[in-house]
Amino acid sequence: MTTTIDLSTIAFALIRDASTLMDSIDPGTRAVTDHDYGPITLRARRVYTPQQDTLTLIAYHGDQLVATVLAANNGDRITARIHQMWLGGVLFTRHGAWEFVGIARVAGQRRRFTLTTTRNHAWRVEVNGDHPTTWPSIAAAAHHITDTYAPTR
Repeated sequence: MTTTIDLSTIAFALIRDASTLMDSIDPGTRAVTDHDYGPITLRARRVYTPQQDTLTLIAYHGDQLVATVLAANNGDRITARIHQMWLGGVLFTRHGAWEFVGIARVAGQRRRFTLTTTRNHAWRVEVNGDHPTTWPSIAAAAHHITDTYAPTR
């Protein structure tokens, strides 16, 4: 398993470890107490049908949602994807195949943040559809959002 402390990387760590976690978590809903993901609470819901085995992982830091990851095994392969992730002070939700959208307040104004992965594995950040910037990593994109916009809930 992947050890991580940086909350912005929890979703990616869960994606990397999805097949291991799927094999180690029984069907039903429970708190996962034995994990290496830093100071988080990890809840899991596993549903098995003859057609597909599905695992939903929800990570919290205190009462703050940090990530939601969905993994599925159809008998041929395991696929996993991020549904939600906390990044740069904004909760982003998947919107299509390559894009995440989050809403936060900046200086008292409601702002729509769009985070899109690019073909060269960079990350594009837009605020209210304007001011596009491209960052070489998800960490750099998160720092840009935090440092430039200082979003609040």
